[in-house]
Amino acid sequence: MDSRIVENEREGDRLMKTIKKVSMYEMIAEEIKKYINDHQLKKGDKLPSVAELTSILGVSRSSIREGLRYLEGFDSIEVQNGKGIFVKEGDALKIEAKIDVEQEKNYLLHISELRRALEGKAVELATLRATNEEIEEMDQLITEVIRLRDEGIDSSEVDWEFHKAIYRASHNPLLESVAESVSDTFNKLWSRPFGIEHIFSDTLPFHSTMLDGIKQRDPAYALQEFNKIIDAVEHTVRRI
Repeated sequence: MDSRIVENEREGDRLMKTIKKVSMYEMIAEEIKKYINDHQLKKGDKLPSVAELTSILGVSRSSIREGLRYLEGFDSIEVQNGKGIFVKEGDALKIEAKIDVEQEKNYLLHISELRRALEGKAVELATLRATNEEIEEMDQLITEVIRLRDEGIDSSEVDWEFHKAIYRASHNPLLESVAESVSDTFNKLWSRPFGIEHIFSDTLPFHSTMLDGIKQRDPAYALQEFNKIIDAVEHTVRRI
């Protein structure tokens, strides 16, 4: 095949990956943010009414209200019944930053829910099926994670290898295959979310106790400690 065709296909793939589905309320929120920015509105300034925004943007009142509720959820505007719509945050960049952080939080929480379902089952099965060699591998990997973190070195890659070892030790090829297929998504939890290094370092003790449960062939205990990992992750994400 012509190398130029291959390159074009790759470029096409990259372009396709950048396309994001945007909801109507998000588009309306963008237009309202643009209006705030273009008119240099400040905190306390009044926005056009719902009826006026409907006319300006050419969309339904219900869509305008959805967009307003979306921005109100980020504390960017305030809708006062009988009085109007007021700006609470006039800096468009700050509004965008709030929205970006909130969307990232929701995305990470969804990933965490998926991990709880998939990896929780892998932990249970690994407790019953892992060979001594597989347990030894997990032990070496978690020891390496602890060493790297103690030395202030990025341990995310080794940490992910530890979790992959659990999937392998489940001896369920379909479960392992599903986990591998969403590995890029899972890695969002290992790749410095919000730009914070070692953001989930408080989960490390539970990694060790979960492994203790696997070693002891105690699925209830291992799963209990795994759920503590997920609980800690979700708690950290929510408080960002």
